Amino acid sequence: MTEQRTIGVLHGVSLTVAAWDGVMAAVDLSFACMFERELSDTGPAGGLRHLDDALGGTLTKLRRAGYFRAQPMETLLLSRLPATVLARAVMVVGLGDPSTWSPALTAEAAATAVRAAMQHGIESAAFAPSLLDAGLAPSATGDVAALMLKAVVGAISAQVQIAATGLAPPHSLRQWVFDVGPAHMDSVTAHFQAAFAALIPAA
Repeated sequence: MTEQRTIGVLHGVSLTVAAWDGVMAAVDLSFACMFERELSDTGPAGGLRHLDDALGGTLTKLRRAGYFRAQPMETLLLSRLPATVLARAVMVVGLGDPSTWSPALTAEAAATAVRAAMQHGIESAAFAPSLLDAGLAPSATGDVAALMLKAVVGAISAQVQIAATGLAPPHSLRQWVFDVGPAHMDSVTAHFQAAFAALIPAA
């Protein structure tokens, strides 16, 4: 069974970390991020390569053909998936050129993903930032966990306030998962938990 650890609960949404990738994420909607290219000529690595392979190379083929260019916040929704992908649907969020990437861009992608999940009535969703998969160095991604969490908290809270106007239904999201590689589980979870405690002080 995949190891999952709790970050906290916000507006009825359980925020967790799981040691899985976009193929193994057993959720309604699995999000993966993708740049317009990788820093290495060998293409994506890690979880993004695993997902692309499970989809028969479709992600990289669509990107090469220009049908999905992976520009910042461009989205690609795939809902007819092979049985090897456990999620009911996959949405890829573009991050643009990796040479101009910043942690704020991934935070924006996380907020974009939350809004998409909540607006489509999704109950469970997972998010893979896919930064190391594109060849970015771990030293360059140190601040991203806190910024992603802040963006997710903000997006969830905003959707709750929108529903409070009576012009949108209450959200149905119950679980939001941040995907992480097993080797980084301890350190990433600690970053998320510290960020959540700073954002949402215990009563």
